[in-house]
Amino acid sequence: MVLAALLLASGCTTPPVTDEDPGARIPPAALLQARVLANQAAPLPDDDFLATDEAMRRFVAEHVSPHASAAVRLRQLLAAVMGEGGVGVAYGAQTYSAAEAFHRREANCLSFTAMFVALAREAGLDAQFQEVDIPPEWTRSGDSFVLNRHVDVLVRDSPGHERVVDFDIEDFRSSYDRRPIADRRALAHYHNNLGVERMQQGATVDALRHFRKAIEEDESFTPAWANLGSLYHRAGHAQWAVSAWRHVLDISPGEPVALSSLERTYRALGRPDLADEYRSRIERHRLGNPYFRYILARQAFSQQDYDTAIGHLRYATREKPAEERFAALLGLSYLRRGETAAAERWLARAARLSGDESLRAGYADKLDRLRANGPG
Repeated sequence: MVLAALLLASGCTTPPVTDEDPGARIPPAALLQARVLANQAAPLPDDDFLATDEAMRRFVAEHVSPHASAAVRLRQLLAAVMGEGGVGVAYGAQTYSAAEAFHRREANCLSFTAMFVALAREAGLDAQFQEVDIPPEWTRSGDSFVLNRHVDVLVRDSPGHERVVDFDIEDFRSSYDRRPIADRRALAHYHNNLGVERMQQGATVDALRHFRKAIEEDESFTPAWANLGSLYHRAGHAQWAVSAWRHVLDISPGEPVALSSLERTYRALGRPDLADEYRSRIERHRLGNPYFRYILARQAFSQQDYDTAIGHLRYATREKPAEERFAALLGLSYLRRGETAAAERWLARAARLSGDESLRAGYADKLDRLRANGPG
């Protein structure tokens, strides 16, 4: 259910390429003008994707006590939206405004977040969007690869106290990096999602309008620039696509979608030297990601290569010391290598870090058996 700010990498197939020079840079203003895509693309009107209607206001009035404390109002709203007999919002792939999600009873995580923020503010709560750095997760969508990103809700229900409301709360971890964002950046996410959906439908002009609107809301919003590059790529304009992706790297040098797209495009254009350069940058970026190191460690562990697993996990635990999964696998890796003291230390740390009682009990049981019987 973790879907937000969809990023489209270059497609698995390469469309015909014009005789443009993919090494030349096209400035960002010209990229937004997009003369090679459309002679005219009227700007989108301003919209309020957080607007509430009469039905939403009545819903809040019926379920939330206006004079209760913020903490009580939040509990009441959570029960009304997510509790048994509540709104009953089901996961859906499409992106909707807050009001559309409320009435359709269907939302992806961005739409659910918008709906909850709107309802919470109607209830007088201090609610805002926040971006969450979940582990990288790529999925296939048609002829493209999509990198899933995530947003949720941050509510301050008393001085110095914050609560997180997440559509996929079962997978939420406090160890994930997260940061509150302004409504304009949330609106950029919204139009970027809509742009991807229009692009996948083949509606080039509509997709362009949404990507432009996203960038208008936040010029540093790299997902929209990356997707604009994909739009050019689909139309066969290599120079324009490459320029958009290189602009993404000007803003965020490690952006994985731009790096992957440039590597694939240069390889398809017969420039293995440049493709290899971006492949090296991709590998350096991945190896700097503790969650990618954890994936490599799991692969090594399954192959009984415990030395390699431990190497990856020691890096991962330095970068993310609060991730119990990293500590647990490191403890098991030491255990398989016969280093009992190190295994006990890391499994005990995993137990302390775990917020899941069943996991904590499992780690404690493993420790008890380890201390009683030795490695095994």
